[in-house]
Amino acid sequence: MSTSLTDVLHILIQWQCTPNQALAILKLDPDQPFPQVLSEEQCERVTFLLNIHSDLSTIFDDPEDVYGYMSSPHDDPYYEGKSPLELISTGDLTVFERVCWHIDAMRVL
Repeated sequence: MSTSLTDVLHILIQWQCTPNQALAILKLDPDQPFPQVLSEEQCERVTFLLNIHSDLSTIFDDPEDVYGYMSSPHDDPYYEGKSPLELISTGDLTVFERVCWHIDAMRVL
C-alpha cells in the first residue's frame, strides 16, 4: 500500500469516518479485494483528501479542529447544515471537488 494511501486512511480514521463512508469516498468496491493499483479517479480522490487535510492544518492550530471540522455539521450555506464528511461520502466526485475548493478558499479568508 502506498504511503499516501496509508496517510489517507489515517486521516479518514481521525475524521471519524465509518468504513462505508471510506469505501464511498475512495470509490472502493466492498465486494472486491483491495486494488494493487488505484484508478485515476481514486488517485484524484486521494489527492483531494490530502489537500483538504493540508488546508485544514493550515487554517486551524488545534488538532481537534483540524480533525473535527470534517465530521461536524456546519451552518455555512454551502454545507446546508451537513458535515463536509457527509457530502463527500456520497461518492460524487463533483461534490468532493467542490468541498475541496471550498475548504481551500477558507485559507485566504
